[in-house]
Formats: sequence, C-alpha cells, structure tokens
Amino acid sequence: MNFSVTALLSSVDAFGTNFVSQAYQSLAQALTAGGTTSVAGLLLTLYVIFWGFGIWSGTASGGPAEYAFRLLRAFAIYALATGWGDFQVYVYSLTNDGPSAIGNSLLSTVSANATGASANLSTANGVQNALQNMWVTTSASVAAFIKNLGVLNFGGYLIGMVVYVTVALLIGFAVFLIILSKIFMWLLLALAPIFIVMLLFGFTTRFFNGWLTLVVQYFFVQVLVYAFVAFFVSITQTYFDAVNQSASQFSTTWTEMAPLILIALIGFLLLTQITGVAASLAGGMPIQALTPGQFFSPASGLLRAGGRAGGSALARRYRDATGTLSRSERLDARSRARVGAARDSYQQTPEYKALAKKLSGTA
Repeated sequence: MNFSVTALLSSVDAFGTNFVSQAYQSLAQALTAGGTTSVAGLLLTLYVIFWGFGIWSGTASGGPAEYAFRLLRAFAIYALATGWGDFQVYVYSLTNDGPSAIGNSLLSTVSANATGASANLSTANGVQNALQNMWVTTSASVAAFIKNLGVLNFGGYLIGMVVYVTVALLIGFAVFLIILSKIFMWLLLALAPIFIVMLLFGFTTRFFNGWLTLVVQYFFVQVLVYAFVAFFVSITQTYFDAVNQSASQFSTTWTEMAPLILIALIGFLLLTQITGVAASLAGGMPIQALTPGQFFSPASGLLRAGGRAGGSALARRYRDATGTLSRSERLDARSRARVGAARDSYQQTPEYKALAKKLSGTA
C-alpha cells in the first residue's frame, strides 16, 4: 500500500467540512430553540434593554444614524451566529480554502519554469502533490541506492534508513502542521455561534477577539506551510530532477544521497519556525508542540528524584567511594557555604559584638 499525502489531506478535509457544518448548525439551533425565549432571543432583548437604559440615563451617545447602525449590527450578529449558509460563504470558505489556494498559486508560478517531477504542479492539490513527489523520489532513490550497492551490503540499508527518517521528518512535520491547524481551526469555527453572539456586549467582546486571533493564527500557519513548500520546491527542483534521473537508471550513489539528508534537515528546521512567525502575524502565542526533550524530562525528573531519595545501592556506593555529588547536591553545598560565610562575616562586625555584649550583660 503506497502512502498518499493527497489522499490523507483530502480525507481530513472531507471530515472537517461535515464536522463544522453539523456542529455549527447544532449550536445555532440550540441558540434559537424557543423563539423569543431562546438564548439568542434573550440576549437580543437584554441588548435592547441595556441600550434603552443608556438612552434614558443619558450615557448612550450618538444620533439616529448611530442608533440605526447599532440595530443593524445586532441583527447582523444574530444572522451570522444562527445561519450556517451566511457563515459558510463569508467565513468558512475563506479560512478553509484560502491557504491551499495561496500555496497552489505560488506553486503554479514556480512549476511553470520547472522540469521533471516539479513541473505542472498547478492543480488544486499542487502542494500535496509536491510533498507526494518528494516521498516517491526518496523511496525510489533509496531502492536504487541499495540495489546499486548490493542487497547484502548492510551499510546501504543503514544509510537508506537515515535518508528515510530525515525526509519523513520534513514531510511528516509539514503534514502535521497542516492537519493540526486545520483541526483546531475547525474546532474554533464549530464554536463560532457562541463567540459571535458575544459581540453584542462590550464586556464580552474580548472573548470574541481571542477566538478570532486563534482562527487567524491557525489560518496563517497553513498559509506559511503551503508557501514554504512552494518555495522549497523551487530551490530544490534541480536536485530532485537529478536524483530521479539516477534512480531511474539504478545508478544512485552516496554523492546523490548525502545532499538529500542535508536538504531534508534544513527544511525541517525551517518548518519549526513557522508557528512563531504565524503567532507574530496574528498577535497570539506560538503553538507549542511536545519536543523529545520535554517528553523525556518527566521520566528523567522521576529518576533524579529517586536518586535523591535513595537511588540504587550501586549509585550510593559509587558516590560514597568517589565523592561525586549530583548537581543539586553541589548547589545545596554552595548555598550552605555562602550562608556560613555571611554569618562569619557578620560576627566580626561591631554591631554584632555590641549586640552580643548587651545580651550577655542582660543574661
């Protein structure tokens, strides 16, 4: 079974569209259930009551034009929060289809002057096809490299595994960022009726602003990933054409394989910066993913705690025999030494001697 990036992302998109549509309409129905006594109806009534109280107390500003704008704004918020059709046209289509359209547009410009597997990537799934071509090229190159060295040469298998891992990191992380941003953006869009209704009141507008910031941030993550893939294809297309040619002739050597590892690592490291750039553009916080170090740190912390609590008998005997201290033990020793030095220094001051003499005289 061949892995297909396009098929994976297409299945994710199909699920997301159905999920957002059903969840949005369910929430909208819950907000409007009961007519004038529904949640949305009561919020509109409360908005009018607050507005009327402001006019009566003289705190509401503006003339007839301002009042007409407020009424129009309130009903526009109500219509957008309760109508999936309007929301799909004005919001969902832009946020869901916009990033891929931007990336495919950039890629079609690049592929117009490209050759080989990088050429003619101007379809609706151009970016996905570009990632798929990278994976297919890697698979063919590794197979040709192993065959060229000989199936009994285990060094070829080791090098092939390294190449597979590095390219998989690049492609996998790009697909991961796309799917991550899509899923969380869909979750936020599905909850849109709740946050859109919060626009009615000034003291709840901040919740809508936070929701909108997150939607924009995940939108920019997708845009930057698609744009990066288009740019990455443009600067590596010549190399991948050469690798494809050598793989087709089963003449792939280490000369062609080594740059593939370097290119994949550079691409992976560049991709790790995208979430920070997207957060800067949207004014939010960077998306944090669990790194290997963070994953293993709880386990290492437990091991260190166990070592401080007693540890293994072998470790204790080793410390007793060699006098080796852990980092925390060295820090504790330094802290105690500083406290002792400060105490001894204070004991030599006239103030301390006078106080000690006074206390001894009192006793």
